[in-house]
Amino acid sequence: MVNSDEMQDKPDRDGDELSPPHAVPDENAEQAEIAAREEFEEAVREREQFKRLAQRTQADLANYRKRVAEERAEAEERAIRRFAARIIEVVDQFDAAMSKDAAKGVADNWLKGVDAIKRNFNAALASQGFERYDADGKQFDPRLHEALISTPTQDHEPNRVIRVLRPGYKHNGEVVRPALVEVAAPDERSEET
Repeated sequence: MVNSDEMQDKPDRDGDELSPPHAVPDENAEQAEIAAREEFEEAVREREQFKRLAQRTQADLANYRKRVAEERAEAEERAIRRFAARIIEVVDQFDAAMSKDAAKGVADNWLKGVDAIKRNFNAALASQGFERYDADGKQFDPRLHEALISTPTQDHEPNRVIRVLRPGYKHNGEVVRPALVEVAAPDERSEET
């Protein structure tokens, strides 16, 4: 029997010396290594694509959640304002019922009870951020006031609110119902004299 060391030193039949087994270039091994490297690079590219896709999907989901939350908050705000508008109308009716002309001949206890109910409605509105604002005697501001009547007068300067016909309301500082007012206009009769 011949050992491998002896074979390496002896020439083969053609007279060529044998080279060690590890020195023989193997084309199949090189091709397999290239294929494995290409496969690995492709896997890395796919991983990066999936990573970018996952990041975009996460960003889209975060944006969607944010948009849904904003839309829900806006819908809740609209619902609160619609409901408050109805309550404000009830408070207006209490004001009309308790006016001096309407309250003539009505028992004081009844008026006190109606006033207590009105205060409760106002407290409920205030707890939700609604507040009545004062317009009487103020300079007319179209963002706060809706002029229903313009009255020529010498007693007030022009564009001054001289009477509030229906109070205005704000919700968290934003006007939700402008005050319906009578506004002073210049008295043309005084200018003619």
